[in-house]
Amino acid sequence: MLGKHTLKPGEKTELKVTFVTINAPGPFEKIVTIDIDAPEKKQYEVVMTGTVKEAPGPKIAVSPRRTDLGNIKSGEMKTQIIAVTNPGERPLTITAAKTKSGAGVDVIAKTLPVTIAAGQTVDVELSIKAGGQGAFSERILIESNAKNAPKTGFVILVNGKIE
Repeated sequence: MLGKHTLKPGEKTELKVTFVTINAPGPFEKIVTIDIDAPEKKQYEVVMTGTVKEAPGPKIAVSPRRTDLGNIKSGEMKTQIIAVTNPGERPLTITAAKTKSGAGVDVIAKTLPVTIAAGQTVDVELSIKAGGQGAFSERILIESNAKNAPKTGFVILVNGKIE
């Protein structure tokens, strides 16, 4: 936004430029082109560079990301402990752990929801029940408010063989 649109010789004005930086952390370079009504030059370009800091928020890291349950009987429950860490700057809330509907594996997380303080790690117990027969590889979606996870959930993988 230009403070004053018509200037007399020697007069100054302020130019205010606003960039929308939400969800765009990292380095940037923006060029603002100013059209002017002067015989010697018709445009000025102002180059602005900088770095947008990431907004503080919760993040998620899970270990292990991939688990082999080995051989299990159809309908049997296996327990898997995952370590969930919050490397973010705000509390992380894990609300659910689930598989896609129709998957051959069901997951139950009795200890959820859980809130993890910034910089802390909590063990989450998952009870995994397999149905059907044969080898499987399924995604478990960890639902949370983490900034670094997709809206559908942070993915961990479980595989094994149902007898």
